[in-house]
Amino acid sequence: MQHAQLLDLVRQHVRSTFLSEGVDNIDDCCETILIRDGFYCGRRFACDSHRAILFLEEKVVKFYGPDGEFLRSQAITDSQTDGAAA
Repeated sequence: MQHAQLLDLVRQHVRSTFLSEGVDNIDDCCETILIRDGFYCGRRFACDSHRAILFLEEKVVKFYGPDGEFLRSQAITDSQTDGAAA
């Protein structure tokens, strides 16, 4: 799967998770590219007071609530990425 397809899949998952967590204004979200030691390592999504971070190397998205508390972690599996490409 190409990186652009992976990002689309992650964006959809983040949006649906934020909606299920009660975020009202889903269209007013911010996406930030994360760089570590000069290399691209993931994305940070912020919407209302909720956050999600895509850790690209680990292929996992971690979700955080309004007070910064960890809510859950979701692995991006090969079956998810293969299904999105089909």
